[in-house]
Amino acid sequence: MAVHGHILNPLWRPRQARRWKRESAIERSLLSYLKIYKKDIEEFIPDNRVETNEKERVFTLWLQGEENAPAIVKACFRSMRRHLRQELVILDQTNLFDWIDLPDYIIDKWKKGIIGPAHFSDLCRVELLFQHGGIWLDSTAFVTAPIPKEIEDTDFFVYKSGRKLGGWFAFIQNCFIRAKKGNQLLAVWRHAMHLYWKYENHALNYYIHQLLFEFVTIHNKMAYDQFALMPQKIQDPTHILWYEHKDDPYDESRFAEYTSGAFFQKTNYKDKSSYSPEKDTMAYFLLHS
Repeated sequence: MAVHGHILNPLWRPRQARRWKRESAIERSLLSYLKIYKKDIEEFIPDNRVETNEKERVFTLWLQGEENAPAIVKACFRSMRRHLRQELVILDQTNLFDWIDLPDYIIDKWKKGIIGPAHFSDLCRVELLFQHGGIWLDSTAFVTAPIPKEIEDTDFFVYKSGRKLGGWFAFIQNCFIRAKKGNQLLAVWRHAMHLYWKYENHALNYYIHQLLFEFVTIHNKMAYDQFALMPQKIQDPTHILWYEHKDDPYDESRFAEYTSGAFFQKTNYKDKSSYSPEKDTMAYFLLHS
């Protein structure tokens, strides 16, 4: 990975081209490592999908509780309540395990800090949808319109990574997931995540769970077939407003333009603009919406 990502990546090449080459090397290296689980993934056959009339919900999570969330997260929750047609369930550490069960070894590794908060959240979102079906939406997603019916009607949907953003090699974006209860593609992904954390004691990469998704679509035929049926949409339109224009002066027509390509815009609670924005900027408008 170091050889192809750095030594064989000349400095005279454009910066973006060098980043793509470096991240491609990371992707190849990680997928190669995961081949130790290839046989198990190839042979895994999930149960037939569970048909259910369970009410469709949108799940999101802030472990410290909504009342203790940063201002931008509270603004995102308000936006969800304004625009989503489904019931919104905001989970925290007091009610999360009323909704899901996880293997003891995952809980143990999470409590010991072996599984960090971001990767624990990844595990929770997959488990929620596997056990209940519905929609997962990150707590930092600012919603500007209802979820499109094309996505609501699918058995499974995630946005694919575009090359515009860092971490494009992750293959998919998992801040929004739509899945029916017991969905078989979700079941294979869930199995891979559980298998990984049963034997591993650190995340090989921040995007390890997304790369596990790519791994199962390569090595499990049923997962590949179901993924091929999914609407193929890239993540780039969900990152335009905050990541490109959050500090621009607010303008209603520009806001509409920047948010027209997706029903939500991803934000970041760690940015200075999320807690101390300049007045009358796009970020200021989001915080006070």
